[in-house]
Amino acid sequence: MKDSAAPGKGESYHVQHSPFGAFASFTIGLVDAPGGFGQSLRGAAKQNVYVGFRQGQSAEWQLLPFLTPPKSQEGAFTGDTTVVAPPRGFNSLRPADYQRSLGWASDTWRAAGDRFGFSLLSPFGQVPDPAKMKPAESRFHLAPLVTAWIEYDNRNGQNPVELIFGVGHGDDTLRPLGDTDDSLAGFASGGKFGYATKPGRGVQLRQGFDVLAPKFRDYRGLLVIAGETALIFTVPAGQRKRFPLVLGFYAAGPVTTGLTASYAYTRLFRDLEAVLGHGLKNYSRYEKLATVRDRELAASRLDADQQFLIAQATHSYLGSTQLLWHDGKPLWVVNEGEYRMINTFDLTVDHVFFELAWQPWAVRDTLDLFVRRYSYRDQHGLSFTHDMGVNDFFTPAGRSSYECDEIHGCFSHMTMEQLLNWVLTAVTYAEHTGDQRWLRANKKILVACADSLRRRDDPNPKLRDGILKHDTARVGHGSEITTYDSLDVSLGQARNNLYLTVKTLGAWVLLEKAFARLGDATASAGAGDTADLLARTLTNKFERDTGYFPAVFEKGNRSRILPAVEGFVYPLFLGYKDATDPQGRFAPLFRQLKQHLTQALQPGVCLDPASGGWKMSSTSTNTWFSKIAIAQHVIRVLFPEAMTTAARAGDRVHADWQRTPGCGVDAMCDQIRSDTGITCGSRYYPRGVTAFLWLRE
Repeated sequence: MKDSAAPGKGESYHVQHSPFGAFASFTIGLVDAPGGFGQSLRGAAKQNVYVGFRQGQSAEWQLLPFLTPPKSQEGAFTGDTTVVAPPRGFNSLRPADYQRSLGWASDTWRAAGDRFGFSLLSPFGQVPDPAKMKPAESRFHLAPLVTAWIEYDNRNGQNPVELIFGVGHGDDTLRPLGDTDDSLAGFASGGKFGYATKPGRGVQLRQGFDVLAPKFRDYRGLLVIAGETALIFTVPAGQRKRFPLVLGFYAAGPVTTGLTASYAYTRLFRDLEAVLGHGLKNYSRYEKLATVRDRELAASRLDADQQFLIAQATHSYLGSTQLLWHDGKPLWVVNEGEYRMINTFDLTVDHVFFELAWQPWAVRDTLDLFVRRYSYRDQHGLSFTHDMGVNDFFTPAGRSSYECDEIHGCFSHMTMEQLLNWVLTAVTYAEHTGDQRWLRANKKILVACADSLRRRDDPNPKLRDGILKHDTARVGHGSEITTYDSLDVSLGQARNNLYLTVKTLGAWVLLEKAFARLGDATASAGAGDTADLLARTLTNKFERDTGYFPAVFEKGNRSRILPAVEGFVYPLFLGYKDATDPQGRFAPLFRQLKQHLTQALQPGVCLDPASGGWKMSSTSTNTWFSKIAIAQHVIRVLFPEAMTTAARAGDRVHADWQRTPGCGVDAMCDQIRSDTGITCGSRYYPRGVTAFLWLRE
């Protein structure tokens, strides 16, 4: 039964409010913490954000807790070193004083008995292929901005109420936008970022060392050498007023190396002022789009915790997106959160479900770039790199920023993993979109992938059973790893790995369908035979005495893992009934997986006994929310009997991890200690959008 999605009291967590494709965020929400505008950052910015109200000019400001009061910079100019006092005359609201609700495309705070409201809007929708969009359409979809509103219901008031929205930029100064564009009221940091509303009655600018009580004023009441800025809005007695705000970003010129590219939006907007003006002109259209997204999620059958997780994940995904223009064409990038690696393939294969709903061309273009520049051949055949670079630097062809030689564990090569990722992503894209032309154009790549998969099992066809047993020569004396690089051997090792074996089974099922679609009956039959062989091999790995599959098929391993079913998410997504019917083609394997999962989803195995949260492995407390979301989807749909009461309670635990300062300081976090709920990596991370799959249930 669906729980109430009522706003929460005392929720303290940062959220990234981000435009599509700008690799930028306006981040706030953690109690007593700054945030603000950030471009290409690995975490929240450190600007004070002033948001609140006061009931009369002599009253104290009531501010949402998005700041740490700065020391005054006045003394740096006057030489009076005693002037260090922070801004006075305000009360920092406590979590019990306001309510917060996070929507799919909004983040809203209300206080003073709902009379005061502030909301940030991150509208998103289906984005057509940028290579084919007309300019007006491109300007709407690619504008690097988010919108906001601030309001007060003063209909029962006897005196005017003032509202404030502002940003303090530390030692740097912001400029009044009206000096360059008199249609804008607000401030900007050079040409990089800024905020604006429409000038008019009831709107004033403030700038000073103490923006709440300015001491020095020029001819218009500002001090432009000072770093604290704000807009002040007046709501007369007897009125209710809502004021629109636009927050924009702009990064001019080339922003990447290796492949030299600029932001796609710079072809459409000449500068930051043009972005902000466009946002105000189209404000109602952006607001409507955000409302549509919010209503869609609210109308789903998901409970409040599940809705929150999808919303938080989507906000952080958008914050990592980057649409560039290179050599006359769009160049799509999703940066890997705090690590900022470019198009990490482990994320691409997981983002595919979300991206096929909103921008399917992004999946196609990323696959094409992997083939053109980030593929390579080793002694077994074709594969692909882990990523395309890092920190806006595209690495040389055939090389990633991550993979190193001669080591075991983190930073080794993921050759088999990435080979599977190309197959799974490619066929999922082609089947879901019906892009048969693209599939035909890539038939040779699919054939090469199938051959490479077989040879990594064994170069001798007579010795093959479907399981990876031979590493790439690139590791030297090291060994290949999986995407679960920071977990223990239960998931980190590639060879004889249960997770990777089931993922391989999923790839062969998709190849069987793809070759049939291409009219190649021989290749299709061969892929189907390999899938059947691998399924039989897996059934023989089941421990009948314990009722589990071992996580690794060697050295007496007894770890238990939930990603034993991850490989089935792709045929499930594509609706391949024969491969996902528990009574069908793989019935013996499904019976064993059902027993494995039912036992694993118990406290002390793959449910953490301290928190109740889901664990990827029974032998590691390092758990990843994005992968939990996939496992939950597959298990709820294909193995519902395994969803015990304790397992169903996990969503509240996972949501609470993100809603508390343990993870909330870094917006959406993926790697979390299951016992403490504290993040241990993958901060500011995009991959949580795997939870989008839940909307299909």
